[in-house]
Amino acid sequence: MAKEKGKKKGKKRPEGILVVRGDEKKADKSLDEGGIETAFFIESHGNDRETVAEALKATLLKDLRNEQGVTVREVKFHPVIEKEKLYSGFVECNFVARDPQTVIYLSLRYGPSAVEITKPDSFTMSNGELQNMAADTSAAVQALTGRILEMMTPEARTKALKKGLDLG
Repeated sequence: MAKEKGKKKGKKRPEGILVVRGDEKKADKSLDEGGIETAFFIESHGNDRETVAEALKATLLKDLRNEQGVTVREVKFHPVIEKEKLYSGFVECNFVARDPQTVIYLSLRYGPSAVEITKPDSFTMSNGELQNMAADTSAAVQALTGRILEMMTPEARTKALKKGLDLG
């Protein structure tokens, strides 16, 4: 049976899913050098189909793809669907991260709804690496908390801080 012109032999792409290929060779090399094979599932919701689709494209094709220490294998854009007058879309991004700290940084920065680590099965990290990850996580939470507090009225801020400190 002859192949159709312009079509590659192999896995069939599911209907409606846009697949953007990354650099397989570079990803394999990064994995061989101790990288971590990771998949992020990132969602976007809104009241306009195009805005949802564009937000996902910008996040994955412009932002995540250009992060240091990341080599993208493949990005799968699933169709944006309408449900109850709102639009929802999601993307699966398969990439190799340089190290565990990069995976944590990216998780904090992009807020995926799910994260899957596929390779390696296990790894060892030094106390310093774990300390850096914990410090980065703490800094991100502190920055987010600060931004939230800035947006609150003084009364709401005082009430939230008292409740958070269990002061009444």
